[in-house]
Amino acid sequence: MALKTKIIQVGLIETNCYIVYDEEIRKCIIIDPGAQADKIIRCMDELCVKPEAILLTHGHFDHILAVDDLRNKYNELKVYALDKEEALLESAELNLSQKFEVTITLNNVLYLKDNEVLNLMGHDINVIATPGHTPGGCCYYIEDNGSLYSGDTLFCESYGRTDLPYGSMTEIVKSIAERLMPLPEETVVYPGHEMSTTIGHERKYNICNVIYQREMAK
Repeated sequence: MALKTKIIQVGLIETNCYIVYDEEIRKCIIIDPGAQADKIIRCMDELCVKPEAILLTHGHFDHILAVDDLRNKYNELKVYALDKEEALLESAELNLSQKFEVTITLNNVLYLKDNEVLNLMGHDINVIATPGHTPGGCCYYIEDNGSLYSGDTLFCESYGRTDLPYGSMTEIVKSIAERLMPLPEETVVYPGHEMSTTIGHERKYNICNVIYQREMAK
């Protein structure tokens, strides 16, 4: 059965938190619970689903603030992130929460490798390392559902900020061009903020393609 995706905008920065769920088995995964755990819980209750895991695309505070509240609500709820994001998740300075006076760090996270495949709710979820916004930023691609959860790497006709600690313009352009653009054009892209898009649309209109080609020509 195809998975469905519910978008919830949470927090002051209006982060997109995603509830990816299966109506038949009444389970879901939560991607980037950035704030307002009560709002996320209420949405799951309305959908009549229970969470199986939390997936983090990266460790900035606006994508992780509700994690511990959700773990307290749902015992043994596993949290996954890319291994190269460990230092950022464990530092209130690096994840920027200290700057915004909402200090948070995360421990007891299960760390994934690039190209690792998780099986949740009977679906394979491919882990794609996409450094650039942060060193351990990643995207989650569910091939049989035609969906990509791109965090703050790929946006509609744009890309994530690289002027934050450990950001890299070179890396994010390479990540988008080499890791994401080759995906099927009909793939629906669910970014960390703002509107959804498709890989086909981004091949035509994303500025990263121009930047990448210019760099390759040097």
